[in-house]
Amino acid sequence: MKKIGIDFDNTIVCYDDVFYQAAAEKDLVPKDLPRHKSAVRDYLRSKNQENLWTELQGYIYGSRMDLASTFAGLHDFLTFCKKNNYTLNIISHKTLYPFMGPKYNLHESASNWLKKQPFFDLFDSIFFETTLDKKIERIHLLECDYFIDDLPELLTENKFSNKIKRILFDSSDCAKNDPCYTRLNSWKQIHEHFERNS
Repeated sequence: MKKIGIDFDNTIVCYDDVFYQAAAEKDLVPKDLPRHKSAVRDYLRSKNQENLWTELQGYIYGSRMDLASTFAGLHDFLTFCKKNNYTLNIISHKTLYPFMGPKYNLHESASNWLKKQPFFDLFDSIFFETTLDKKIERIHLLECDYFIDDLPELLTENKFSNKIKRILFDSSDCAKNDPCYTRLNSWKQIHEHFERNS
């Protein structure tokens, strides 16, 4: 039975619009700002408000996960995997509490959001690790055959086992190609990739 590991933030969970909505609620950004995460981040940093940006992340991941959605095509892919006897694991790097601001339990918030999703029961196990090293260690302990993540820096990490087939989920379609991973920009593409190669 093949094992697939999947990252959580920006891989399963889509935060498009969420950062803008939360920042607008707090009156931190102008109404005409583009409605995506990088625009909010860049705007706050341009105003020397790095601390506000850090607190906003904690607020969203801790208190406003209700604004988040899943990427299109994810549920279909997960259903295909279960029909084809893949083991599915979520393995995420997430601190227990935000670096600044109110002390939300980020693992609990993420777990509560997951339990409300229609695909929750399709996963065999879910792990939130507090460091990147622990995340990689968990991927190896579970003996994943595949790992899907949105961060090239994780997939190109020297500690990452060469036995694992790495897939970069590049939803913005702007990352560089790299021999370490297969770069795909949607869950539909990932689904098609597995159909061709399973």
